[in-house]
Amino acid sequence: MNKFIVAVLIGALALLSACVLPIENKEGKSEESKKRDSIRVETANHPNGKLKAEVPYAGKKKHGLAKTFDKDGNIMLELPYVFGKREGQSKKYYEGGKQVYQTTEYKDDLLHGMQVKYRENGDLMSEARFENDFSCSGLKEYYTDKTLKKEYPKLIITPIDKIQSQGVYVLNISMSERVRKVKYYTGKLSPTGCLHDDLYSILLDEQKNIGVLKYNIPPGAFLMEELNIIAAVETMYGNTYIVQRTHNLAIEN
Repeated sequence: MNKFIVAVLIGALALLSACVLPIENKEGKSEESKKRDSIRVETANHPNGKLKAEVPYAGKKKHGLAKTFDKDGNIMLELPYVFGKREGQSKKYYEGGKQVYQTTEYKDDLLHGMQVKYRENGDLMSEARFENDFSCSGLKEYYTDKTLKKEYPKLIITPIDKIQSQGVYVLNISMSERVRKVKYYTGKLSPTGCLHDDLYSILLDEQKNIGVLKYNIPPGAFLMEELNIIAAVETMYGNTYIVQRTHNLAIEN
């Protein structure tokens, strides 16, 4: 009798499971998944009533293609998000919203990939590469006649020996031409040719755009070192041009 009851219970449980499991699978996803799949779009308007922005959200996080518009309703910016982080290719437009000015690639909320700029007639203006929010070497800029720009300012290293008088050896770092903005570093670019967090920033005289490296050498001391110096120069198109040069130090007091 007991064996019969146990068998009946097992059969009932199996039947119940067979009924319940399909319902769970059919109902689908967890509450968190449902929230993520439930996209709402928030909007804002200009004072004239024209659409200013529309931003899709999944829960409290931006998710989807966010857009901003000018006061006439023309598209200005398209920026993709994935659960609160910029991901994919954004587009900025010239006034009027017909011609793309700039495309930028993002990965995990960081600039990562190519940033391409165009002229108002659609001609290519520049191609710049980024990695983890940092500028990389290999910038390409184009003149209005579509030819590639090849000449850029050169990196100049000027030693100033003050060992005898002050026990100091100075390296002045500058560019061969006047530039809009520049930052100087010591260290090596990443294996893919990009700036990164581990570079040492050189003290900059902002009025003259000159970097200054000072070495205090006490009597009887000797310093021998190979330096790799990097300049990150802002171009007239607003891009970052990277140039580097090695310098061999041999200082003795």
